[in-house]
Amino acid sequence: MADDATGVRKVRVGDWSFVGDGGPDIGGYGLGPSSPELLCAVISTCLTHTVLCIAALDGLPLDRVEVAVTARNNDARFFEVPTDAPPVPYDLTATVDLRGPLSPEAAGALLAAADERCPMLRMVRSEHALTVRAAAPAPPATR
Repeated sequence: MADDATGVRKVRVGDWSFVGDGGPDIGGYGLGPSSPELLCAVISTCLTHTVLCIAALDGLPLDRVEVAVTARNNDARFFEVPTDAPPVPYDLTATVDLRGPLSPEAAGALLAAADERCPMLRMVRSEHALTVRAAAPAPPATR
């Protein structure tokens, strides 16, 4: 929800709240992560969880899992500036650091399984229909 002139987006997920914002180069104030940064965070947390679940199911010992996801983004199209860059975040890269007593072969197999099974990776790599619709009008305020 953006309900003031700043354009800062207030995000509520269950019991948690945070803000999303862009940097000054796109009219924001840098008060929170941008939408592409939030996308990277969602991929990171899902891939981390997928690795942990598969490791637990397979009895693989892990001391730590760290996933860093990066993407390139070009807002030029937003400002109608001609560019060859894609209109969406691109060059997404997930770097996974597995710590624990795993052989290189077991770590590679775990990473391959997570790469194949992570729901957010699968969604980002495929096309999905998404319907955007207007919310029902709010009832008039009573005094």
